[in-house]
Amino acid sequence: MQAKRTVLAILRVQPAKDLVESLMQPVSDEHEMMWEDILESEMESDHRLRHPRRMPSAAAQESAYRLEDIRS
Repeated sequence: MQAKRTVLAILRVQPAKDLVESLMQPVSDEHEMMWEDILESEMESDHRLRHPRRMPSAAAQESAYRLEDIRS
């Protein structure tokens, strides 16, 4: 699956009629910057999928433990 994602990213950076033509084009500085942007966004999305943010518990905030509650 990673190979397919890489090929699609290459075609986004260097669009052409087919993959061979795209790969044969010379790489410019603009292409390099676009490639880095794609890699950064993929790393961010992978991180979000692997480490989702946890929402704080609303119940814990509403019923904060007090010493009086524990004694009774």
